[in-house]
Amino acid sequence: MIPPNRTASLQPKPSSHRAAAPAAKVLVAADIYEAGHEHAHPELCPALGARLQLLVAVTSAPSHRAARDAIRLTWGHFRQRSDVSVAFVLGAPPAALRPALLAEDTLFGDLVIGRSVDTYSNMTLKTLSILEWADTYCPRARRLLKTDDDMFINIPRLLEFSQTASRVNATKTIWGKVVRKSLPKRTPRSKYFVPPSQFPDKVFPDFATGPAYLVTADAIKPLFDTALKSRYLRLEDVFVTGVVASRLGIRRIHAAEFHNRKLSPAPCALRKSISLHMVRYHEQFDLWRKLLDGTVKCT
Repeated sequence: MIPPNRTASLQPKPSSHRAAAPAAKVLVAADIYEAGHEHAHPELCPALGARLQLLVAVTSAPSHRAARDAIRLTWGHFRQRSDVSVAFVLGAPPAALRPALLAEDTLFGDLVIGRSVDTYSNMTLKTLSILEWADTYCPRARRLLKTDDDMFINIPRLLEFSQTASRVNATKTIWGKVVRKSLPKRTPRSKYFVPPSQFPDKVFPDFATGPAYLVTADAIKPLFDTALKSRYLRLEDVFVTGVVASRLGIRRIHAAEFHNRKLSPAPCALRKSISLHMVRYHEQFDLWRKLLDGTVKCT
């Protein structure tokens, strides 16, 4: 039996030095990305996209049916061309919206639904879903346009842009509205807040803004594979076209035709543009009319 007065002497003595706290694990995209697609629609890319000059992937929220319908009735008509395909990419929707989305997809067959939960803060995961889908089902398409459902896209101008002599044979390139020397927002109240744990450096790499950018086919798989192994960053455009593209040596080229802001252009200016941002669904029809107005002659 141990005498009471000796009990304390048998306890381990506290160390005079505190043990170092374990280093926090760096969160990489693969830790939270859920691979695969509930609805993949490989038929949108016959022969793995061998005949496609352009694959358009439109990010859309599950509840944005009106925006998707407006695109289908306007510039989305160009998917009737044999060399263009258009898909709407969603994350995993809430249960309440699943019946309506199933009915919509049964009617149109153009909803690609990933497995990561669809929220604004998961835009990086939705973009990874686009890259995975394009690499799996459409690797032979020449170009991928990533865009959003509040954009107007001038498909004929985009095809013309892609096929100019200086671009037609381009490799490992991203075109869009390129932002240079942008600084991370460290204020938690900011919509674009980035904590040092996600991006410790002081200046972002050059990146193409997220509303619309064009990617050569040979960059898609490297972007996806490298992104999964990279430190997760919630700003999808900075992450994919900035951090990851920079690491891979993929060129980011500024193109003035990508207007990723609100504009009300005249028909001739519209015809020279590739993308317009902040377009509400009912505004798509006016822009579509202006684009197709044969009575307007542009020099």
